[in-house]
Amino acid sequence: MQRKIIILICIMSLMVTTSCYSRGKEENIVKISPFRIEQSAFLQLYIPNISQSCLITEMIGVSEIDESREVAESLNLLVKRTRESLNFVNMDIIVFLNISVVSDTAFIEYEFQENTELSEMEEALLLYAIINTASVPQEIEFVKLTNNSGSKYFYEHYNIELPLAPSNALLYKDYVSPILPVKGLFDSMIAGRPLTTLEDIEINNIIQNLAFEIKRYNILNYEYNKYGDFTTVKAKIVFMDEIYNTKTLDLSFLLELASGRFTIKEIVEH
Repeated sequence: MQRKIIILICIMSLMVTTSCYSRGKEENIVKISPFRIEQSAFLQLYIPNISQSCLITEMIGVSEIDESREVAESLNLLVKRTRESLNFVNMDIIVFLNISVVSDTAFIEYEFQENTELSEMEEALLLYAIINTASVPQEIEFVKLTNNSGSKYFYEHYNIELPLAPSNALLYKDYVSPILPVKGLFDSMIAGRPLTTLEDIEINNIIQNLAFEIKRYNILNYEYNKYGDFTTVKAKIVFMDEIYNTKTLDLSFLLELASGRFTIKEIVEH
């Protein structure tokens, strides 16, 4: 039995020290239920590793588990673990106010400490560290987060109005910003790249309604519905011509994540 524990710990250590890379399609989360060895309990944590731009996973030993508070205890352990290395997003910036479980959904109310600042990548890593860790118990399939500030965003870009499911899209895989292909599309159009794909043609049809030639643009704000194989970006964009006439559009972009990059699959004007 002791030899099995040592082998398990060695395997997890190798995973932690491995740099993040893309493994193709998003896979379903493999849940490892808390288990006991020689009266010790082990919980699976998903840790936001900022130095590797991804989530890593660890098994952590505890003396006992209160099954009625399993989600809360797992998140408390996650917060403590992130204090131990500058490679991690320190989760002391977030305060969990209320945690409950109803049927297959964990409900988590939280708030950020005053003056908290997060990059887009840090927001995504922190969000899915919480969702994946809270979803480890077998019966939990979704996590409904509530920002005590009243915001519909987890921090700034990720919409949390609907319950979110755990995802392996960031597990040992580099974070890729979903807004990048949107910026790339408009940069290419302004540079005069020929339209070849269906997505290019769709956006061109939308742009033609502006009645002037686009010379520049500015993305006022944007949000994501999740981070995964298929992600929707909603953006408010101001387009300008050479004499700074402007037109503002609300656009949605359906993106597909494959081979470590997002590509635009569909564009819709609101």
